Amino acid sequence: MPVHNEERYLPYSLPSVFKLDPSEVILIFDRCTDRSLEIAEKISQRFNFIERTIFVEMNDPSPEWNFRVAFLRRYGFKMAKNDVILNTDADCILDIKIREYLPLIGRDNIALISFSRRSYPPTFQDVITTIASLLLPKIGFTGVYAFSKRAWLETENEASVKKVIRAEDTHLHLSISKKYKTLFIRTKTIHLRPEESSLRHYIKGITYWTVKRNPIWKAVMHSFIYFRPMLLAGYLHARFGQDAIKST
Repeated sequence: MPVHNEERYLPYSLPSVFKLDPSEVILIFDRCTDRSLEIAEKISQRFNFIERTIFVEMNDPSPEWNFRVAFLRRYGFKMAKNDVILNTDADCILDIKIREYLPLIGRDNIALISFSRRSYPPTFQDVITTIASLLLPKIGFTGVYAFSKRAWLETENEASVKKVIRAEDTHLHLSISKKYKTLFIRTKTIHLRPEESSLRHYIKGITYWTVKRNPIWKAVMHSFIYFRPMLLAGYLHARFGQDAIKST
């Protein structure tokens, strides 16, 4: 779990991590200027997890990485002693049922499981996603996922992930899925900091092409269904250049 000034959310998210009873918890504190580290230590003591929690204060620069979070996560991944790693964020309350699915990793060529999450407060996207889930099979991917460290090291190209500006988790997912099976499980995990902004949509559109290599019809469909015109703008800019946006 990367942590950057998360004293507001750690009292909610960190207990949900400890309730999964992991053998170790790795917290990467990235240049925090608040009481995040102090609060995390107190929570880990209260849950008797202080001996199983690794507190890493990260102040090192990462000039070779376009997206610092990609660097922070992989720094933690490499530290992990176990093969099965659960990745999460400081603003997510994990569903305890997640631990029931972790043993599936390594069976039947499964190397990654992604867990759905709901936003609080609810967003328009949640409404659309809920409706779509009634019509579509269990497909998807979120930032809460578990994976095999061995499969990750085997499939992901670090030089490639250093170039991404966002969607580093999608990069990992796509890398693993080229050789192994992945699953999407619906859970009651809660995301406490949903963000909807034109800039975020625009960047998401860029990653739709630079990371996912999605065809244009997917970008158009997503922009239309979720009312995110800037996503299409970002996609067109990344794929065809600035002139493509001016012509729309």
